[in-house]
Amino acid sequence: MMENEALAAIAESLHQIAASKLPQQTLGFGPAPKSQVYVFCNRKHGGIWYHLDDQSQPINIEHPALTGYVRKLEFKETVRRNEKTHKLHCYIEADKLYVLESSATAHFSKGLLSTLAFLSPQALGQPITICPQASTENAEVLFCNMYESGDRQVFAPYDDQTDWKRVSRTAIDNVKAANEA
Repeated sequence: MMENEALAAIAESLHQIAASKLPQQTLGFGPAPKSQVYVFCNRKHGGIWYHLDDQSQPINIEHPALTGYVRKLEFKETVRRNEKTHKLHCYIEADKLYVLESSATAHFSKGLLSTLAFLSPQALGQPITICPQASTENAEVLFCNMYESGDRQVFAPYDDQTDWKRVSRTAIDNVKAANEA
């Protein structure tokens, strides 16, 4: 009988520990839950990427990499400084849903797109790691390094002759196929 009591005590302790790890819901008025976090991939605020706090102030992300599943790619037309511009949004499912945003014509976006077009849908069905890398030659340029299978860097070069419409379509199709499997 002592053994059953000991097991019951251990089970109760484990239940209490698990319950304490669950997020606590606050009753009454409060902030809306964030279903996704926008991460801006540029060097505008001294880092390599950042998000905005509740007052829209930039907060640099100190971590050098994000690992997760690519769930969606899309281009968004926005207006900045009274000019139309296009942004690339890459949705990454990790501990929460992150939306990486970069100018559609930036090196970061080009590196991301060329790599996602290069990888097979099967490879994209596994977690990938994205590591922005600051250029040592130009203070405004940010590159995108990607890794699959934990530590295998994927090289997908591009140049001035790259057909970005074709690359973008292939990348979008690869991500869709990976998520349909």
